[in-house]
Amino acid sequence: MTLPLTSLVFPDTEQMVVNHLLEVLGYEASTVRPDGDAFTEALPFVWVNRIGGVRVSRTFQGRALHDEARISLDVYASSRVAATDAVAQVRAAFEQMHGTSRDGGFVLRTWEETGPAVRPEEPNTNVTRIGLLVGLRVRPL
Repeated sequence: MTLPLTSLVFPDTEQMVVNHLLEVLGYEASTVRPDGDAFTEALPFVWVNRIGGVRVSRTFQGRALHDEARISLDVYASSRVAATDAVAQVRAAFEQMHGTSRDGGFVLRTWEETGPAVRPEEPNTNVTRIGLLVGLRVRPL
C-alpha cells in the first residue's frame, strides 16, 4: 500500500541553477563534470553541486514552506583571466534568479556565502578553477 504524500515535494535546486546558467550565459553547466576532451571542449564550464541546506518544513498549519539549498559553483576555464571573467558572469546570472520561476520552483531569495576563490586543480593542467558557495531559497510552484 502506498501512502499519500503529506509534505510538499520541492524542485531540484541543482537543476534549476544549471538550466538558468545554460539559458542566460550559454556556458556549459552540469552536475557532472565531463572527462577528457569533452571537458576541454566545454570550457568555460560550471560544475553545480548541492552541498547541503535545510528545508523549513512546518508552519502552524503543518505545511512545508521552503528549501534553503547551499550550492557549490566551480567555474573552470583555460586561464586565470578567463576563469575570473566567467565567474563574474556566473555570479551576476545567479543573482538574477531571485524572483523567478522555473523547473517547478519559485526563487524567493539568493545569497552568496563565500565569494570567488581559486580552488587548486590537478597539477600540470592548463585549467583554472574558481569556486564560490551560494544559497538559494525556493518553494514549489
